[in-house]
Amino acid sequence: MFSRLFTTRRYALTICFIWVLLIAISLVWFFVQHRNNLNELAKAQARIAFEKDLLYREWASQHGGVYAPVTPKTQPNPYLAHIPERDLKTPSGRELTLINPAYMTRQVFELAQTEKQIATGHITSLNPIRGENGPDPWERKALEAFEKGVQEVSEVVTVDGRRFVRLMRPFKVETTCLKCHAAQGYKKGDIRGGISVTVPLAVFSAGSSRELASTAAALLLIGIVGVILILAGARKLSESSRRLEETNAELVNEVTEREIAQEQLREHAVLLEEEVAERQAAQEEAVANQRRLELIMDSTHAAMYGIDTSGRCIFANRTCLELTGYQSQDELLGKNMHDIIHHTLPNGIPAPVPHCNIFRAFSEGKGCTVRDEVFWRKDGTSFPVEYSSYPIMNHGVIEGAVVSFVDLTERIALETQLRQAQKMEAVGQLAGGVAHDFNNVLQVISGYGSILKLDERLDERHKQEIDQILSAAERAAQLTRGLLAFSRKQVITLAPVNLNDVVESVRKFLVRIIGEDIQLQTTPSAGTLYIMADLGQMEQVLINLATNARDAMPRGGVLAIETGSQEVESPLDQESGEHKPGQYAVLTVADTGCGMDAETSKRIFEPFYTTKEVSKGTGLGMAIVYGIVKQHNGFINVYSEQGHGTTFRIYLPIYRSDLVRDRDDGKEAVPPRGGSETILLAEDDDGVRNLILSVLTRFGYRVIQAVDGQDAVEKYLAHRDEIDMILMDLIMPRKNGKEAYDEIAGVNPGAKVLYASGYTADFIQKRGVTEEGIDLIMKPIQPMELLRTVREMLDA
Repeated sequence: MFSRLFTTRRYALTICFIWVLLIAISLVWFFVQHRNNLNELAKAQARIAFEKDLLYREWASQHGGVYAPVTPKTQPNPYLAHIPERDLKTPSGRELTLINPAYMTRQVFELAQTEKQIATGHITSLNPIRGENGPDPWERKALEAFEKGVQEVSEVVTVDGRRFVRLMRPFKVETTCLKCHAAQGYKKGDIRGGISVTVPLAVFSAGSSRELASTAAALLLIGIVGVILILAGARKLSESSRRLEETNAELVNEVTEREIAQEQLREHAVLLEEEVAERQAAQEEAVANQRRLELIMDSTHAAMYGIDTSGRCIFANRTCLELTGYQSQDELLGKNMHDIIHHTLPNGIPAPVPHCNIFRAFSEGKGCTVRDEVFWRKDGTSFPVEYSSYPIMNHGVIEGAVVSFVDLTERIALETQLRQAQKMEAVGQLAGGVAHDFNNVLQVISGYGSILKLDERLDERHKQEIDQILSAAERAAQLTRGLLAFSRKQVITLAPVNLNDVVESVRKFLVRIIGEDIQLQTTPSAGTLYIMADLGQMEQVLINLATNARDAMPRGGVLAIETGSQEVESPLDQESGEHKPGQYAVLTVADTGCGMDAETSKRIFEPFYTTKEVSKGTGLGMAIVYGIVKQHNGFINVYSEQGHGTTFRIYLPIYRSDLVRDRDDGKEAVPPRGGSETILLAEDDDGVRNLILSVLTRFGYRVIQAVDGQDAVEKYLAHRDEIDMILMDLIMPRKNGKEAYDEIAGVNPGAKVLYASGYTADFIQKRGVTEEGIDLIMKPIQPMELLRTVREMLDA
């Protein structure tokens, strides 16, 4: 009890001390603020005086100064002697002199000192004209500060025991100032000097002493009253503390009992919190696992959904929704999936539930994988699928099934393209296999036919019969080249060709092919239509299309061929892949025949596919057309309806070049010129070798024969000084033509060689022989072409 009483008194004394300290601080703060206020008031008075003086001076400057009567105190300003109108005399005879702004301001300040004004001023400068305008030490310090950019200087100073506020501001040179001060080197905008104002603080502090004394007395009174109240309050607080002590003792026991009860409750709460935390953690983990499972399912490429034992949907991943056209799981959950996506077979027959492989997964407990069925989308369309269905097992009990499926639309399209490519490769391999031997046979037929045609003893009928033989041989060669072009194994010779000229050159031949009961109509474009093409290949395209049209019009009709151009912005042929947009030449071949259905139109370019009777078609004609067009970087479209004819449109890139010149195709070629040089001929085929021997010797050449590559090397080494040129097959036994020439070049690097071959380009490359950098002529070789090439190489 005694210690609490002592503590209360100690607190009361502490509060009294703090209260007295606060009163003392307030008194000091008031004194400081009062003194600062006096200083600021004096500065304000000084600024007012400065602004007033500045306005007087500016007024005088704007009026070029003022005239005042000449008195002993106001004498003419000697520094204005250069101004003619400085001194004037009034009509009454009174003398006036010009007072400039600085002179007027100085006299005003002198007058203020005699009149004992509150504020006194002084105009000054670091470079004064008059001595009385010179600065005192404080003003000099202020002027130097103005030179550094300071705009105002003020300070409280003590002079002879009296306190003053001094304030000074600069003034700058104006245009009117230059009348007097230009000679000092000043320019407009320079700091000319300043005006200082001095205000005595005694004027403002005269009445403030009483205010300061009354305020101090009030604060002391408040401090005494506060101390009395604090001590009285401390006494009452001691009495209240004693009463509270007694009450507190009674409450301690009650609090102790309650604390024991609260401790027990706290222990129970901790146990409950731990149990709740465990349940929350388990729930969060279950939610996270569920979400993780959903993310995994949504991230799989395969579509998935689950059903219960009654066939109702219990979940579906994102891919399933996308493939079936539904927006969310809510549209499927609880619905019978068989009735929604698996209700009809591909042939349109309803699919009964008992025979559904998906339901067998949970009815029989066996999984399955099924292909060649369809699922149905929300919009009523179907798509081919491959699906797997497996039961959902829970401790040996089947609770439903999970179904995963993939859309086979793209895969089926790729498989179709693969089969098409395999067919093309098979045709290519077949063509490549027979090309060499067939070209050698054609070489002999066309070669001896050309030699026979040169016989002058033949009459016109015999020449026409020989022309038919040569024409048949040329068509056979075109067929071989067409097969190779279809398989892209034939090297084509591209040159600028006018598409209108191609149609016109083959027109006569087409008339004989289609027969008299079919009318041929050609509509060429208005101008030239150049393309980069192999002329023979393009003629083969027209021949094949005309033949196909003839077979579609057994009772006659019209075959129309038209050329033109078209700007293609996107590919028009779904079968031909991607093509660059641009300007294309268009060759249109249309007939009025029986037409085709959609299925036939899709398969018309497949090799060996034909709708003709046995022995009337090989199924290769349209495939060859397709291959040639593709090899010319073009594409082809077909439009046909049964009973309304068929239209083929071939798109080929237009060739635009200023280098294309008109050619006179009607001009007969100049007959080749022979010679007496010696040629080494290396050819493993006897018929071809004998033909070339006959052609060369007929035109005067001496020929040394070799039957293979090694024989060619040996013959050359034996007659190296006699041989002027080598003509050899590129592919021969023992050594191929390139190997034989490499060995010959080791002896004579400048030896001239012309290669010939009937093999396909890929066959040659597989034998390690490249066509780059060599002179090569392809079989079957026309005798006139051979003679021209030989002559050109010998003359080079």
